Amino acid sequence: MLSGWQPGAIEVAPDQVDWQAYLNGRYFPYKLRQDPGPGNALGRIKFMLPNRFSIYLHDTPGRQLFNKPVRTFSAGCVRVEKPMALAKYVFGSKQPSAQALLDSLISQEETWTIPLPDPIPVYLLYQTAWVDEGGVLQLRNDIYGHDGRLSAALRQKAAPKRGDTYAGNLSVEAPVRLLQQPDSHRETVNLVKKLAN
Repeated sequence: MLSGWQPGAIEVAPDQVDWQAYLNGRYFPYKLRQDPGPGNALGRIKFMLPNRFSIYLHDTPGRQLFNKPVRTFSAGCVRVEKPMALAKYVFGSKQPSAQALLDSLISQEETWTIPLPDPIPVYLLYQTAWVDEGGVLQLRNDIYGHDGRLSAALRQKAAPKRGDTYAGNLSVEAPVRLLQQPDSHRETVNLVKKLAN
């Protein structure tokens, strides 16, 4: 726990705080922070992205989560399966010395901020329906509830014609084969079928 949010804030022992004074929830001057290390919920490394939602990419101590078919365990941020490989890529270094330096910094269990030499554009896509490499429609649960808004917006637009392209990346060309059609996605599936015809 730190004495505040300003640079140079000092660590404060939790037993030195009058917690009762802050029960009203109006003012809490302290900054709560989990120390770096192997048990940190964000793992050993995180990649900050400038965005208004405070979304970033991060490592995880819960490596077993990558073996599960559902990956919605973070609260909006994105767990990275191979964070050290990503770090090596974003720093653009193929030299073993850069990897050794990164390993050395992480082993110190201190917080380090290392700016990238050049900015890298990052695009996060949220998809609940897509066609895989084999031409099979894949569907996932809409955990954020965006499908309803998308369906309403698509119903307001004129139906596309075969060959129309939207946003430079969606083309209505190939027929869609259905793998499964859960009830929660029936409306989305129907819209995708309309787009494909």
